[in-house]
Amino acid sequence: MAKLTLSSNVIFLIFSLTASAETIYQWSDPWGQIQYSTTPVPGAMVSDLTELPQSSPTTEQQKQDAMVRKLQKMQQLKLLRNQNKMEKLLLDEKMLQTRNYCRQLRIQIADLQARNLWHYPLIGLYYFPNYYGHLHIDLSKEYRNYCR
Repeated sequence: MAKLTLSSNVIFLIFSLTASAETIYQWSDPWGQIQYSTTPVPGAMVSDLTELPQSSPTTEQQKQDAMVRKLQKMQQLKLLRNQNKMEKLLLDEKMLQTRNYCRQLRIQIADLQARNLWHYPLIGLYYFPNYYGHLHIDLSKEYRNYCR
């Protein structure tokens, strides 16, 4: 009889271990409440729990609170998207202003080069800077600093 009791205890122990080793799944319902079950649900993750906790039904207040949180999150995402859009527009506008500024600098440099060639048709005299020569150097530095 002692052997029978020992083997029945071992069998009981094995069944209790397999029953407690059941996989428990965790997921969030549409109202934001954490739910647990032993059957897999789409979007569920395996939980670290060893026993299935008692579930309580979702109250109307919890549903309303979850809806308010969801609306607030949607508003925050919309605000973030609008901020990103405005930053992109400002960046595009700044880039366009820089491009126009560089184009104006190139036009002024080309105009100064044309004036220098008209004033100094001889090749050697161009290398002695006058007012236009200094202005050309300043504009070239400005172009190198901002446009490259």
